[in-house]
Amino acid sequence: MKGADSRGEQALPAITVSIVNFNGARFLEELLLSLTSQTYRRFEVLFIDNGSTDGSVEFVRSSYPEIKVIAQPDNQGFARAGNLAMGSSPHDFVALLNTDLRLGPAWLERLATTMFSDKSIAAVASKLRFHDRPDYLNGVGGAMNRLGYTWDRGMNQEDRGQLDQPAEVLFASAGAALFRKAAFQEAGGFDEKFFMYHEDVDLCWRLWLLGFRVITAPSAVVYHHFGGATKESKGMRWRELLGERNNMRSLLKNYELPNAIRAIARMMLLRQPASRKLAQIRNLLWNLANLPNTLRHRRDIQRRRVRSDNDLRDLIVQSNHVPVRL
Repeated sequence: MKGADSRGEQALPAITVSIVNFNGARFLEELLLSLTSQTYRRFEVLFIDNGSTDGSVEFVRSSYPEIKVIAQPDNQGFARAGNLAMGSSPHDFVALLNTDLRLGPAWLERLATTMFSDKSIAAVASKLRFHDRPDYLNGVGGAMNRLGYTWDRGMNQEDRGQLDQPAEVLFASAGAALFRKAAFQEAGGFDEKFFMYHEDVDLCWRLWLLGFRVITAPSAVVYHHFGGATKESKGMRWRELLGERNNMRSLLKNYELPNAIRAIARMMLLRQPASRKLAQIRNLLWNLANLPNTLRHRRDIQRRRVRSDNDLRDLIVQSNHVPVRL
């Protein structure tokens, strides 16, 4: 998947496209075929497998021998796999992909054009549409309220071009985004305590605190089998609760202290059914048990931040409301 064309594309920066896979064999042929059709040709593919048992690794090695495969012995989570992708890439720019996607032919070109336009840009978000409802948005970049709860901008809306202007957003979904490797590593990479979910929110929040920017590239279109393997094997409630646990840790690390305390208190005072409140209390107890580690990360982030919470008020919705729920 390397090459140059008559336009002198060899002069453009090379990119690593890293696919993070766990039992996603049924999606791989569609994804990899869409990669072979990209208009941006200066890229190589890295396939990181998290201990799949469905023949994923064997399929890639036999059908796409040019792809570099890193097969881990077990599922160590998206966060660790993403960090491994960054550390394994020889290039300055790394795109991360989940398996349950089909990429538009100009996907990588549009992400790259946006990234290369400004050195302050550390992450670029794709436009995701639903694979089974291709006229409807899965999201174009991510938003977060003051309690740390997040949603995909435009989710479930008919795509009428309402989000087609590039925009600054708090975070880019790491399931289909391009990152500047140096900025990613300067921010400390994904938090591996998260295993999966909210790692992209936490990372991009830190990127903003360190002076970088996160931008949407709405012309970089991806079609998403929403939920993929996780929806089938774990369920959306599991996803929600794990995301909330990770969210609490992110609040404690990234907010200025008064705002961190205020956000956790507001979260715990939310009215919820008894079973949901019990799960939230368990999430809080997990965070209290991990507080020494969280505080070590917090000290590093707060020491190096160049933007205040007030500087990011326009990116963090000043409300408890969550307009989109899974």
